[in-house]
Order: sequence, then structure tokens, then C-alpha cells
Amino acid sequence: MIKEQRFDEIHSKPCPNCYICGTQGEILYKGLKDRLFGAPGEWNFKKCPNPGCGLMWLDPMPVKETISLAYTNYYTHLDTGRFSKTWPRSAYNVVKEGYLAHKYSYSKASVPTWKKLLGMLIYLHPGRRADVDFNVMYLPASPQGHLLEVGCGSGQMLKRMQEMGWHVEGVDFDASAVENARKKGLHVCFGTLEAQNYADNHFDVIFMSHLIEHVHDPLKLLREGHRILKPGGQAVLVTPNNESLGHKLFKEAWRGLEAPRHLYLFSLKALKELSQEAGFKVKNLKITVRNARGIYLASRSIQKAAKAGKGEVSVPNPNFQAEIWQFVEWIMCRLDSRLGEELVLFTYK
Repeated sequence: MIKEQRFDEIHSKPCPNCYICGTQGEILYKGLKDRLFGAPGEWNFKKCPNPGCGLMWLDPMPVKETISLAYTNYYTHLDTGRFSKTWPRSAYNVVKEGYLAHKYSYSKASVPTWKKLLGMLIYLHPGRRADVDFNVMYLPASPQGHLLEVGCGSGQMLKRMQEMGWHVEGVDFDASAVENARKKGLHVCFGTLEAQNYADNHFDVIFMSHLIEHVHDPLKLLREGHRILKPGGQAVLVTPNNESLGHKLFKEAWRGLEAPRHLYLFSLKALKELSQEAGFKVKNLKITVRNARGIYLASRSIQKAAKAGKGEVSVPNPNFQAEIWQFVEWIMCRLDSRLGEELVLFTYK
């Protein structure tokens, strides 16, 4: 039995081998600090040298009992509210409505042809298109389809999907996030997915966004998701891509590393292998440039702060330079599809 050691204030234990294939890992980065939210400790990332895998992970690995210390100042589950109704936002919403009606068949009423044609404007901006696709979980309309979001946070996406006609439920282990979600009238449970004891073959769709990289036992999570999914049902997984152009450019300053909260970072091959081991059949895998703007700016800030010897930085807002970067990444993805910031895996049972 491996003895747990104290790693500053967060306990950890050695994790020398790849979680997926068992290959001994090679050190990729050493002595990383949390320059986003100030969690204690210095952390190492290893990478699996197996060309058929490519998983990255923390070694030593934070243990479950103290990992909560890494989330003390975490922002993801805050309730950010809705955008104000300015005329540019209203115009954008018209374009978005036309796009969603055309591509996904979402509409509160009959959408005229002119609005669907106007929705094609989104194709001119790959980043905006990726945002809109993500905001409906890449799912076509399915009135009263039964949807579960695991790691739903304050329920903003769930509320949107409910308004789109889905029957929704959520799970999250952040108590304040669950409280915010319930204030929206959503049915959201507190705790892990495994602790909910859902019936077999219960949901039409399971959605997990930026969750699997935070989980100590992702295979167990996926197997539970497979159990509660109906035959023919779909699971959609979204997670950072460890082969992205941003990672290649910024290396140890890449925003996607996020030690010590990101325990694992997946390559395309690693994510497919893990989902298949859990029993899923792979339907499709997209690699998108969604959030490349924010990743670029945050990574630049981390890089500059490290050079200046500073300990922490705040996450900045996107600007014109980051917009250009997103287009560059999109163009590079046309040459090598593995270079986008996010992996989006579509699987079914």
C-alpha cells in the first residue's frame, strides 16, 4: 500500500504509471504553481510515451480527502447571470436563433427562412459558431428528451436546455452551485454521479463538460454513465486537448494545465480508448477552437507573471489579439485537426 505524503497543504501520493495503459510516465513539466487561483503546492505533469495513448497526469497526484483545498477560490460555479439587452446583443441573438433553427431544429415558433439564412453568418466566425454549438451541448432538438448534465455547476446550460424543450436533471458536488441551480427551478442533486443511484437505462443523453479532467477515477465515472444511459442513448464529453496549438506554444504556461485541479489531460487517442473501455461506442470526435481566445490571454498572462516572478494572475477578458489567435488556430486545424483547444467526444450505448 502506497503511503500518502503531505504536499504543502494538499496531500498527494505517487502516481508513476499511466492510468489508461499502465506505461511508466515521463516528466513533462516540474514545479508548476497554481497561478490562477492560488492553490498551495508545486506540481509535476507526466506524459505517457506510448504513441497510442499520450495521456498526461499529475505525479504526485492530489488525494480526494484534501483536493477541495484546490477549489477554495475557484470561479467556475459562480452564477454570472444574463447579458444585458444591447442592440448588438439583440442582433446577435437573431443570427443565433436562425442558426439553431437551421442546424439543430430549435425554435420556439416557426422560424422564417430569412432568419435561417441570416443564421449562416455564424459560419463566418468559427469561434462564435463553436460557442453556439457548445451552448446547446451539440444536441439537436428532442422535445422531452431526458438529459442529465454531470458537473452542471449553477445550472445555466441546463436552464437553457430546459427552455429548448428538454427534460433536464443535473448533478454537482459544489453545494453553493447546487443551491444556485435549484433557485432556477432545476432538479439538481448534490454529490457524485455514483452516489445518486440512478436506475439502469434511465437517460437519453448524458453531458459532461470540463469534468473528466478533474476526476480521480474517470473510468469509474464513465462506466456509471454507461449504466444509466438508455440503449442507443448518447454521451457527450468535452475536455481540454493536450495536443492543442495553445499547449504547443505556451508549454508550461498553457492555461489548460491548471494544476492541481486538472488531474488528467487527454489526447484524442487517450479519450477514445478510455470511453471504449467504459463500454461506449465512439460515434464522432470533434476538436474545436472554442475558448481559444480566453486560453490565449490567460496563458500569456501566466507566462508574463512567471517571467516577472509573480505568484498569481487574474483571468483576463478576450480582446482583438486573442480573436486573431483563434482564427490562426482555426486555420492551423485545417492543416492538422488535432490542434484545437477542446476535445468533444460523441459516444453511444
